[in-house]
Amino acid sequence: MRKIYLLICFIILLSLFISVQANEKYTYLDVTLLNQDPYPAQPDNYVDLIFKIENEGGSEAEDVLVELLPEYPFSLDPGVSAIKRIGLIRGSQYGAEAVFVKYRVRVDKDAIDGENGIKLRYIYNTEGIWDKFFEKEFDIMIDDPKTDFDIAIQDYSSETNSLTIAISNIGEQDANSVTIILPEQSSIDIIGSDREIVGGIDADDYTVSSFRVIPREDAALIVRIAYTDSIGVRREVEKAVIFHASKYEKEADKGAVTDYRALIYIAIGVIGIIIIFVLLRILRKKRKK
Repeated sequence: MRKIYLLICFIILLSLFISVQANEKYTYLDVTLLNQDPYPAQPDNYVDLIFKIENEGGSEAEDVLVELLPEYPFSLDPGVSAIKRIGLIRGSQYGAEAVFVKYRVRVDKDAIDGENGIKLRYIYNTEGIWDKFFEKEFDIMIDDPKTDFDIAIQDYSSETNSLTIAISNIGEQDANSVTIILPEQSSIDIIGSDREIVGGIDADDYTVSSFRVIPREDAALIVRIAYTDSIGVRREVEKAVIFHASKYEKEADKGAVTDYRALIYIAIGVIGIIIIFVLLRILRKKRKK
């Protein structure tokens, strides 16, 4: 039994020795994406990518080159080379001694949320010839923190000059610290404050904001919506909606005419009651006589 145990130990040690010897004769480069900043990346902005290159083999790697292969929605700025020359990487150069390569990549403004792939290829011991290369793809997370809004005229009173605007968050992100602003414009005169703080508006939710204005003409009403997005960036969106001021004035005039007619009908009714009452008194007096 002891001989069998010693034989097994000998075989294990021999295997380890052969593995180490074989490892010393070969080069094995491994490339990983160490970090992306910011995480997630944002459309119409930059993301810094740091790649970690390790030689897990025992033999050194010469003439090491890496090249980033950005495709939509990623790109490099004009004049920035996608190829980085590393040179020599020693055998068993890994961990804290690994080589770190950084790229600053532009994210397209129309990039889709979620994971988007980017490729990196590399060569070594080929004197810079790319006929035999290794290629890896890495996932870059993209998330658009912006949201969008829709506005509508909910009501207007020509008597009080009160304008009520409905603001809907039609995007996928919540909006925090929302302020509604009426900028100076030729179609209206603003009475009092030109802005109102309405707080947060969740995605697929809405709120209303009120102002006092005197319309000058039927025209597009410009509304600015300032908000803080999900990553703490202050943003501003400008929207326009047609404000048919004359429509509300006609409705107000119609209401005034209706009220005037109602008063006339009431007056006629009161006069009629008085006439009937007087006639009844006269008839009673005649009967008594």
